[in-house]
Amino acid sequence: MSENQLRQTISAIDVSRAQLDNVSRQQEVVRASIEENLRAKDTLANYVNAKEDEEILIPAGAGIFLHAKVGRNRSCIANIGAGVMMEKDIGDIKKLLDEQIEELKKAAQQLDEQGEKIGVAIEELSKDAREQYLAMQQPTKMKGK
Repeated sequence: MSENQLRQTISAIDVSRAQLDNVSRQQEVVRASIEENLRAKDTLANYVNAKEDEEILIPAGAGIFLHAKVGRNRSCIANIGAGVMMEKDIGDIKKLLDEQIEELKKAAQQLDEQGEKIGVAIEELSKDAREQYLAMQQPTKMKGK
């Protein structure tokens, strides 16, 4: 085994670790998006179950809530993409949230699988690097005797 091969293996380990870090960051973003969609769904459910003129608390984010009174209008405004806002029925929004949650869960599963594959590759590369290092040390010990 050559020192150059060992360096290449170590470089591959470094690249794989960077990929794993990237996958981990993507997993965090996806999981945060799932949580955000679930909170929105809960908020909509609380709004739908409230009576007209009942005062409720609407989460604004970061642990902040707004006082609001429930009105007759049971629709809401949603971002449908590219900064475009549209008024939609709450039932339609719930369906949209359910679809988004399912898509995000699929993405989380794919990222988990990708991370697992990269982890296995890192283990195999690390084993190879150890074996290459030991192989390089063998001739050195023989020469010294």
